[in-house]
Amino acid sequence: MKIEFGAYTIKTHELDNKLSVQITSGLGEVSMHDAGQGPHDFPNAVGCKIIDAKEKPEAKGLKRYSFGDYTFILGINYAGDLLLFHSVKLYVGRKIIDGHDTLTLAFLSDPKA
Repeated sequence: MKIEFGAYTIKTHELDNKLSVQITSGLGEVSMHDAGQGPHDFPNAVGCKIIDAKEKPEAKGLKRYSFGDYTFILGINYAGDLLLFHSVKLYVGRKIIDGHDTLTLAFLSDPKA
């Protein structure tokens, strides 16, 4: 499934009880980082920043998305970063697919490769 959220495009794919989430943008390359690094950030969030964007994405309020058993919340802050909030019960892995950062969300404590 493909979702347009502000300047970001979110592609999701569910396979083998896992949900893959890939975030891209037409404004530039998107890099993921742990959003729980600052004193006011959440430990169950992943931030996405557009590297060298010519224009800053507009802030956008929170919106919830559900895919089968998986649910996450998206929002864009005033700095233009997209934040993806997920359940603390999920295993969250990160890998590169087709040259883009990709998240894998799973209810398993240690998903099989």
